[in-house]
Amino acid sequence: MTSLILHHYPQSPVAHKVRMALGIAGASWQSVEIPRLPPKPLLVPLTAGYRRTPVLQIGADIYCDSQNIAQAIDQSAAPHRLFPDQTYGMAMMISNWAETTLFDLSVRLVLTHALGKVPEEFIRDRGSLYFEPNWTEASLRAALPSVMHELRASLGFVEAHLGATNGVYLAGHQPCYGDAAIGYICWFLRGRWDGGAALLANYPALCALEAALDQLGDGQPQDLNAEAALVIAKAAKPQSPIGIIDSASSLAIGQSVMIRPKGETADPDVVGRLRYCDGIRISIDRSHEQVGDIAVHFPVIGYVMTPIDCTV
Repeated sequence: MTSLILHHYPQSPVAHKVRMALGIAGASWQSVEIPRLPPKPLLVPLTAGYRRTPVLQIGADIYCDSQNIAQAIDQSAAPHRLFPDQTYGMAMMISNWAETTLFDLSVRLVLTHALGKVPEEFIRDRGSLYFEPNWTEASLRAALPSVMHELRASLGFVEAHLGATNGVYLAGHQPCYGDAAIGYICWFLRGRWDGGAALLANYPALCALEAALDQLGDGQPQDLNAEAALVIAKAAKPQSPIGIIDSASSLAIGQSVMIRPKGETADPDVVGRLRYCDGIRISIDRSHEQVGDIAVHFPVIGYVMTPIDCTV
């Protein structure tokens, strides 16, 4: 069975969400630690230029974005499902909300409080990914009261839902991916902001969820160096499906396409040959001398795919 290989670094909040998901699944996986900031020369050959963290590798199939990674974990041979008992729709809705509203507010809060305390290079790099194009330190500070007010209201929604369940998790007594999508926000706030613990103390059910996820851990990781991961990719062939699952689509297998996250960010464009597309996932084929033939997978939600011959 092909191993799950996670390319990540310990401080990444989104990587922590995926590690929580691996814990919920009880998965065995291999851990490749990557740099926090570009360049990432041993990752880019696998991702065709995609630079965000984390990335999941299964042989020569490369999964970008945590919502996409979660589905790959769920479909793996891990002992437990990430979407048990028809929790898929609920978990993905919560995940999408948490990745946008909750995480955006949390990042703004944490980075604003970090101004002058962490290297400016780091603030500028993360700001280029998460903030509006013309953001300034002054604009972040001016918006902070509103950010805090909205974050409190959003955490209150989660608290109300948890308080209405019969167990500690979003779906009751059984954890699912939606729990990781909320839990990593707690981990981020508590660990990166001095006021995080005091803020979270106002939400006891949320703190109970956080503690339950901590008890589950992060599965069974084993260290792997980045060079070995490239060798594994080169020795394998993509095993993911090929096809266009949309009878109304004008797209064609092998067509050159460009993929990038929605919004105005500093993310580079990813270019490849269309391999697969349905209502959930977009896959492209790529070739690189270091890794051979690979398939790189993105979620439909949050990304824009453009045929290259239609770009201006």
